[in-house]
Amino acid sequence: MFWIQLSTFVLFNLLILAMLATQLPARTIAFSTGQHAGGGEGAYTVWHLIADIEAETRAKAEEHRVEQKHPPIPPGFPPQIPTSPPGGTTCVPERS
Repeated sequence: MFWIQLSTFVLFNLLILAMLATQLPARTIAFSTGQHAGGGEGAYTVWHLIADIEAETRAKAEEHRVEQKHPPIPPGFPPQIPTSPPGGTTCVPERS
């Protein structure tokens, strides 16, 4: 039983070590800077582009809101409940 546990422990450690070893090159690539990064002081970055697009979108939305007209709100409910629709047939059954 001891040898089964020891071999399982060793194999799992080797698996973890292999997984970590294959991820090392990917991690070094992920932390390196791209070619467009580090343009210096005052460089136009992706974040500036995103902010400009959001400001433009907000301005267009505000212009659209000003031009949009809403329908007037009706003054209220009718004073009486109608007993017949505009066609002339009765909705409420007559009591006899």
